[in-house]
Amino acid sequence: MIHLQGALASKKMLVSKIERGIVIDHISPCKGLQILKLLNPGPEATVVMAKNVASTKFGRKDLVKIEGEYLTSTQVDMIALISPTATVNIIESREVKEKKEVRPPSELRHLIDCRNPLCPSKGLLSRFVVVLKEPLEHSYFECKACGHRVYYEEGIEEVLKGASAGILISREKVQAALLDLLTKKGGLRLGQKFRLKSGRVSPFFVNLGALNDGESLSRLRWVLAGFVRVLLDEGKLKDFDFVFGPAYKGINLAALTCEGLNEYIGLNRRYLYDRKEEKLYGDTTMDRQIVGGEYFKEGQRVLVVDDTVTTGQTKIESIRKLSALGSHELVGVVVCVDRQETSGEAGSAAEHVKRKLGVEVHSILTATDIYHMIKGMLSDEERAAWLDYYAKYGAVKLE
Repeated sequence: MIHLQGALASKKMLVSKIERGIVIDHISPCKGLQILKLLNPGPEATVVMAKNVASTKFGRKDLVKIEGEYLTSTQVDMIALISPTATVNIIESREVKEKKEVRPPSELRHLIDCRNPLCPSKGLLSRFVVVLKEPLEHSYFECKACGHRVYYEEGIEEVLKGASAGILISREKVQAALLDLLTKKGGLRLGQKFRLKSGRVSPFFVNLGALNDGESLSRLRWVLAGFVRVLLDEGKLKDFDFVFGPAYKGINLAALTCEGLNEYIGLNRRYLYDRKEEKLYGDTTMDRQIVGGEYFKEGQRVLVVDDTVTTGQTKIESIRKLSALGSHELVGVVVCVDRQETSGEAGSAAEHVKRKLGVEVHSILTATDIYHMIKGMLSDEERAAWLDYYAKYGAVKLE
């Protein structure tokens, strides 16, 4: 990271182009460090921050440039709250693809916690109305559930602390983190032929069971919770009461998702999993088919989390066991990898699941994502094997 201050700032450095990423300009003086904390770029990112440099429009300004970075809508909202004068430039192929001024949001969702111990929102996604004042530092955030106020500096500090812990993330960061984890820890196998449960012989194999050391589990917890957070932020997922993990690999993933949601978002949820065989001993009224079901109440919402989807049939059979709970709402299915294969019926396996269960399948990575992210490392023979496989079994065509 390079810090440039005042007269020491090099004009050439400030205007030099980046290949792809973001340039945040016209930041209020001395607010650049806060915005850098908010964005929390990874250790591999190339970052330039100019502090308190000359500005023809405002007299003085800060500036932040990050190569290869993406912004979520939540990050843009928070940039506006830290510095309403800022402009965001999205760079693609060394050119400005989009330039926009930021506007403070009217509401903050699950970014700060209500401190009122009697607040009815406890255990739910928090929502705070943004009340803007002049000067900006006199603004505050008001809980929609109970009216409790969190004042500007305290609220901004809480958001920045959460950002440092990794709660403000983008879909692209989650995808890159999962692929990095799979490749480094042996969860993505290449270079040979693998016979799948479907009988198909694949040029690659995804095995999340390989991610069984402490470092992998900690990172996978962040990936799963982060992806759910992205879906919630994008409005693609309703809030839910339980996370269901189909036996066997889904059990671990459901537990990690709940732990990550609690740590990174403050969202406390329970998890469920099914038994391969019904329990016929002990107290069978409690968890004969679904473990954890004793806490379930009629009409509650369930999110399904699992490792992969190939044909979708196994997923459907496991999820249908949730009928043992009684009346419930399925809000969606999250899988780490969608192999994007045909299901034996028209369309992909994900589409097959949607037709049968009436819910969307949200995949962190697809076969297309993986192929395009690693194809430069594949031999000509290996690339040909991928293309042949997807020409035969794919719901998509790789290029």
